[in-house]
Amino acid sequence: MRPYLAILKDSFREALASRVLWILMIVITLLLILAAPSGFKEIKSTNLKRGSVRNWPLLAAKIQEQSDRPAPGRQIWQRLSGPLKTDLTAAFEQSPGELTGELIDRLVDELNGMLGDPALYDAAAWEGTTLNAETRGLLEQGAALPVTQRTRLNRLLLDAAFSSEIRKGESSETAFIYAWHEWDPLPLTPQQATRTVKGFLKAFVDYGAGVFGVFAAILVTASIIPQMFEAGAIDLLLSKPVSRSLLFLTKFLGGCIFIALNAGYFIAGLWLIAGARFGVWAPRLFLCVPIILFLFSVYYSVSALAAVLWRNAIVSIVLTILFWLLCFSVGTLKNDVLEPFWINPQRLVKLVPAGQSLLAVTEPGEVQEWASRGSQWEEVFSPPDPPQRIGPVVVPQSMIGPIYDPRLDRILAIPTGPTGQTAPSGFNLFGPPPVLQVGKRSAAWTRKKAGSAPAGTLALLNGPNDGIFAMTKGAVFRLDSVKPKSAKSKKATPEVTEEFVRLGPEPSLRLDATAAVAMNKDTGAIAVFNRGTLTVLEPDAAGKYVRKNEKELTTSKSTSASLAAFADKTILIARSDGQVLIVDAVDLSVRHELRPDGDNAPRFVAASPGGRWLSVVFHNRRLWLYDVRNDRPAHLSFTGQGDISAAAFNGPNRLLAADRSNRVTQYELDPLRVEDSREPSLGKMEIAYYYVMIPVYTILPKPGELGTAVAYLLTDKDDDESANPADLSQQRSKVDVAGPIWSSLAFLLVVLALSCLYVKQADF
Repeated sequence: MRPYLAILKDSFREALASRVLWILMIVITLLLILAAPSGFKEIKSTNLKRGSVRNWPLLAAKIQEQSDRPAPGRQIWQRLSGPLKTDLTAAFEQSPGELTGELIDRLVDELNGMLGDPALYDAAAWEGTTLNAETRGLLEQGAALPVTQRTRLNRLLLDAAFSSEIRKGESSETAFIYAWHEWDPLPLTPQQATRTVKGFLKAFVDYGAGVFGVFAAILVTASIIPQMFEAGAIDLLLSKPVSRSLLFLTKFLGGCIFIALNAGYFIAGLWLIAGARFGVWAPRLFLCVPIILFLFSVYYSVSALAAVLWRNAIVSIVLTILFWLLCFSVGTLKNDVLEPFWINPQRLVKLVPAGQSLLAVTEPGEVQEWASRGSQWEEVFSPPDPPQRIGPVVVPQSMIGPIYDPRLDRILAIPTGPTGQTAPSGFNLFGPPPVLQVGKRSAAWTRKKAGSAPAGTLALLNGPNDGIFAMTKGAVFRLDSVKPKSAKSKKATPEVTEEFVRLGPEPSLRLDATAAVAMNKDTGAIAVFNRGTLTVLEPDAAGKYVRKNEKELTTSKSTSASLAAFADKTILIARSDGQVLIVDAVDLSVRHELRPDGDNAPRFVAASPGGRWLSVVFHNRRLWLYDVRNDRPAHLSFTGQGDISAAAFNGPNRLLAADRSNRVTQYELDPLRVEDSREPSLGKMEIAYYYVMIPVYTILPKPGELGTAVAYLLTDKDDDESANPADLSQQRSKVDVAGPIWSSLAFLLVVLALSCLYVKQADF
């Protein structure tokens, strides 16, 4: 052991003798010194802005409603100018629930103007309103309050009185300070400021240490191993009873330990600045040290192998940089070019069996039909206006549906905007009603308007006897044919139209945008999971829906999104944290609490006709089945597991699954066998992606994964925050922390093994 410890000491001496090392240390110190004077300062805000309120029409209506009794709204209404009160009243009479931008601006100005009024607070008006400690403390000071504190008090009173309308955290802002200079306040809450700081830390570690730091470390350590093989040095080392392979690994380890100390110095400085100046104490930041060291060791192994082969530091540095460029180029080409611009736009995320046809929806929301004659997917149900494009990428077109109506051989859908942000929230209850669109097979699935859908629609559902139902935030509706009583002309035949008829329940439901809804197609019963409570609705003798059973399944009132499927007498609830509940539909008891894929979020769920099977497709593209008859998970092996993006049942015992972007395989489930496969021929780009890019990407290290791993360590979140959290169907990427580490570790071990083998066999 002593000879190897002596070799480690020599490695340190060689590194200390390098001028590049001291330059690196000076650069790190200067960066930390420059960053040290920066910081955030929380400022208690007073004035309201247009973005401070979630729904201005609702706030104004609430103020007007409270104007005839002792309430905060009365205190405000009395202080509004006469013209503004007249215009607000007229606006509500003309268009309930809507206000023009000009009226909102006037209301903002007058609300801000009355914040300095010392008589705004009235004990009787605010009786029953929960006040926080800061508000109570200001009230206790009474008339002694200065003007600024009075304004602050009135703002806090508004926040407390209208907590549902005014956004939380809007009563404070954040100012960036550097040394003695303070910039204008930023519209950031303390929570947003913390996320911003962590974002800067991520970028600092990612680029500062993960790119420039690793390159600098390679420069510092590149000469360690070549110097070992210089004439005289290698002879002295080999004259001792040491192993050649262990000698090489000791030199390699010495370089890694030295870089670990430098990385620790850099990370410790960042941690201290973030905590002392920004109030963000993030101990998990120190976990970035082993990540940086691991990334360095991967590229240092390439440098070491080059040093063993050519015994030249310059050659080692050049080859390592070229190798890094190769890894970076492959990762960028795969993750930032081929997948977003070519592979994902073709990926099928929804399958709709339509009689003898198969329809599918792609990631951007385009509806396609499988054409057997050409073995390819052809676009149908196109919107009247061409979808917007940003370069070669189609802007996603979100919709509720489509679902297939076998009675009239057509599909139905409700468009919800180009980005899908309005989809999970339903529709504006006070705005124009959403449009129902249909496409008939006889018209080649051409999309046409077919009336209006109920406001606040959450889902379109297939019911018993081929009925079409809509579930809104408040009630259940059925699409029925309506024949006019008379025509304008005696010769004219009255046209049969369709409209949604309300079927209850009474009193109305009050569902959130994240509510999960599922219908049992065989019985017509509906399961609704909202804020931890499961409700079962069933039609009575008159066809009206009534509450059959209700039970709180979880103690949490969280509004996190969930999905539901209803088969036979079993309800499946898939929560955003990966938990799957199997619930008895009769007494609503939870039979099983499962985590079939850890904490991976579900994306789609489905139930088979007849109620034998339940399926869940997770965001990591894994398919899971539950066997209702045997009351246990079905451990079946599907083609492309890990790349399955959609699944749908095509009968009581048949399942369709889409994998490899746009290939659809039909299975018979019991016993499991492949019945059919709809597989379009691969183009040159797909062949290059699946048979060249994927294998090469799997083998090579992944420097681009450092940033995502650091973000995961800092935020403890491995989901893409750009996706709407209220809509599980939206694509969201999941950070694979373990996968790149294992593949890079395998690469590191192979390269070190090759180096040891060469050192052992070479003649020095």
